Parts: sequence; structure tokens; C-alpha cells
Amino acid sequence: MEFPSGAGSIRVLHRVSLDVAYGAMTFLVGPSGSGKTTMLSILSGTLSPTDGAVEVMGERLDQMRDAELVRFRRRRIGFIFQQYNLIGTLTAAENAAIPLIADGTKTETATRRATDVLAQLGLADHAWKLPRQLSGGQQQRVAIARALVHEPALIVCDEPTAALDAEAGQGVMRLLEDAAKSPDRAVLVVTHDDRIYRFADRILHIEDGRIAPDADHGEPRHAH
Repeated sequence: MEFPSGAGSIRVLHRVSLDVAYGAMTFLVGPSGSGKTTMLSILSGTLSPTDGAVEVMGERLDQMRDAELVRFRRRRIGFIFQQYNLIGTLTAAENAAIPLIADGTKTETATRRATDVLAQLGLADHAWKLPRQLSGGQQQRVAIARALVHEPALIVCDEPTAALDAEAGQGVMRLLEDAAKSPDRAVLVVTHDDRIYRFADRILHIEDGRIAPDADHGEPRHAH
């Protein structure tokens, strides 16, 4: 993967191959500028590679037209970001229902499904509140509900705990572990927060656009 720079270009990723397993939480870790977010963007179809193939759940993203990519992301991928990105004028249920509504589900059906997911995350009594009426932790749960509501096969998390203190970060990861992991779903977490490494089933290290040779073996999961 290359980006233009002045009269030339900068290569950010170097012939990287990455497999993310179902039923597990895979962490991609490394220092700032190592290529983590670029890799995540390519795998989630929000950035097209300058070379190489991108296959996600049997689909070649690098061969899709823009409209096909949009449909694929909408139906198969859930996103969780460091920032909650909630719409302030919508209730928690309406925010969580956005992926379903965007895919053509009737609003009533979508919000009903969203309230069910919010209830699973402990927000049954907060579904009709606006984001400003929720705590930061509650807003994060709404963001997780939005990522889960359409039952995607892949959940991608970009630095989900970077802005949180240690206790809140652990809480978010426990929620992800309980809610997102399933035999028919893969979870990829991009992070440099070593406080949450113990939640990983597999840790892949990336530096200077290359995944470390011994990363395929992962690291042992710690009991918690």
C-alpha cells in the first residue's frame, strides 16, 4: 500500500498477509505510524489498496465497485471507534438502529431490534434518551450496540479504549468479549493499549508496515 508524497510515494504496508479467525478476538498492535489503521481501513473496505488482494469472508473487496463496497460494509461489518460518533438529535435506540435503517429495514422494526440489543448491554432503561443524557460509558455501549445490531460477520475496533482510563477500558473490553465474540463472527481490535492485551485470543505485531514473522503464533491468552 502506497500513498503519494511530494514527487514520489511512501509505502505504508509491505506485502502483508493477515488472517482473522472466527470466534476469537484478534489484536493488531504496534506503535503509531506502523500501519495499523491503514490495515484496518483496507480490511473494512474504507480504503482501496494500491496493489495486492483483499479477501474478507470469501469476498474480494479489491474487485468491488464503490456501490458494492458500501453494501458489503453495511451488511457484513460493524465498526467501533475511539470516538462514539453518535448523532446528538437521535435517541440511543435510533442511533443503534442506523445500520439496519441504512440497509432498508423499516424504522419501527430497526428500532425494536436496537432496543433488544441495548437491553442486552444493560441499557434497557436508557433506549429513548439522547446522547447528552447518557454517561460516556453508556454512550460507548450505544456505539457497541450500533456495531452489533445488524449481526455482522466482522467487527472492527479502532483504538476503542484509547480515550478511557484503565477501569473503563477493561469494562469496554469485557462488553466486547461478551457481546461480540461468537462462532460466526470475527473481531479485530487495533490498539496500542497494552492494558487490554489480556483480552486477546491472538496478538499480531505490526511495525514499519510489516507483521512480525513470529506473530502467526500469537501470544498466550491470560486468565481473567
